[in-house]
Amino acid sequence: MNIGLVIGIVIILALAALFSVLTCKSKTSDLFKWLGIAMFVAFCLTWVIPYGYFSAGTFYDYGMSRLGLSDIPTLLYYALYFCITTVIYLLVIGGFYGVFSKTKAYSALVNKFADSIKGKEVLTTILTIVILVCLTSVLKSALCLVVFLPFLVSVLLKAKYDKLTATGITFGSLLVGMLGATYGTEGLVYFNSYLESVKMSDGIIYRLILGVMALVLFVLYNVYRTVKIVKKNKKAENMDDAFAVEEVKEKTRIWPAIVVFSLLFVFIILGYIGWNTSFGLQFFDNIHKSVTELSFFKVSGEDFKIFNLILGTSSKAFGMMDTTTLIVVMLFMTLLVSVMNRVSVKDTMNNFGEGFMKMVKPATLYTLAYVIFIVIYLDPFTATISDWLFGLTKSFNPYTTMLTSFITSIFHQDLGYTSYLLGTVLTTTYKEYFELAHTIFIFMYGFVQVFMPTSCLLLVGLSYMKVDYKSWFKYIWMFAVAMVVVLIIFVSIVMYLIPWIQTLI
Repeated sequence: MNIGLVIGIVIILALAALFSVLTCKSKTSDLFKWLGIAMFVAFCLTWVIPYGYFSAGTFYDYGMSRLGLSDIPTLLYYALYFCITTVIYLLVIGGFYGVFSKTKAYSALVNKFADSIKGKEVLTTILTIVILVCLTSVLKSALCLVVFLPFLVSVLLKAKYDKLTATGITFGSLLVGMLGATYGTEGLVYFNSYLESVKMSDGIIYRLILGVMALVLFVLYNVYRTVKIVKKNKKAENMDDAFAVEEVKEKTRIWPAIVVFSLLFVFIILGYIGWNTSFGLQFFDNIHKSVTELSFFKVSGEDFKIFNLILGTSSKAFGMMDTTTLIVVMLFMTLLVSVMNRVSVKDTMNNFGEGFMKMVKPATLYTLAYVIFIVIYLDPFTATISDWLFGLTKSFNPYTTMLTSFITSIFHQDLGYTSYLLGTVLTTTYKEYFELAHTIFIFMYGFVQVFMPTSCLLLVGLSYMKVDYKSWFKYIWMFAVAMVVVLIIFVSIVMYLIPWIQTLI
């Protein structure tokens, strides 16, 4: 590494640190500012760090490919291209709750749950975190659980939780679930998709141990916060809730709201657990095939597959669902809510539009976070950084691997791209230690999602809850430090202590 390159990196990071200090001191510490700092670092590093690619574990340096001002529209275009489905999904969730939250059934259900929580805050905190973390850990997508978060947030705020704790219990639990991925999350699924002959069960014991430890620490921390802050909080903060509800004094039926949430829950459990890919169960695949190929008569001499036409050629079996499918389901549920609660077409359209607009800022932040990934997509200097770090030791080193996975995860919103860039190193050079290296990359990706301002889901949560990043960092930093310590101890035991004990035996 030449001296000019080092000076360039130091200057960029120094400027980023200065901007961070100024942002912290600013009274309007907005999320866009923090995201702007991250974009600045990514963009400027293309000017000082060459890019390259790995092939069969060997790194090839392609020199400099600096991005300029004229590339900014391209970055925005590709960012929207990569995340447009998720953006639409978030906006549809907003529209759904815009309609649902105006119904008496929804308001009554929120109030009923909030009343039942009072006096049971600790138990509620534990159960909510455990359920969300465990579901995130096994479902193929953490995003599918965002469907339930506005409701849970409304309940917690109505029960006089402060909004920072409510954010941690809801959105934070999804992020911790990504950190402790076992059979699910976008990170694990996409990471494995670029690795040949790798099964979801590979390294599962390592990931399960770390996931349980993350869950226990997160529960303990939030229980402490619940006892210290929530039980002393006398004022409900639901005025900051995007879909706050009013008190319902008259007797109101809640079964329509229960039906809607029950249907959504069953669909998500069935649709987003990898029954075939994770557990080898082909039951739902066979059912889907039988239904889509079912024909009662012929047209022009060919079988008329009516259900295949109704569902669409891109329909998927349970266990293979994606965000596109959930968009359709959410639109259908919005219609169901309107019919069951006798909401007029005009009110449905107006309320859907209002809710839609409330999710524009979170969706915008999600898109802009992807700009950072597109910078690397066009100029993969993280491969060069990874090669430098790998080269610091002659063989596999878990600590430099931790640093490598941390840096790449900051810039790579799509963990599949990390696998695309570095996967051959793990499967060839580090083949003997593949499961440990694989675990480190999955864990560190989730770790970055928990607290870095480049995390798409974190930005969505903070924006929705109107929590600034500085407050979130103060809330989460102790947990983040604890998890780094846990990972260091864990890899040290697996890499060095256990083999040493085995030599003695």
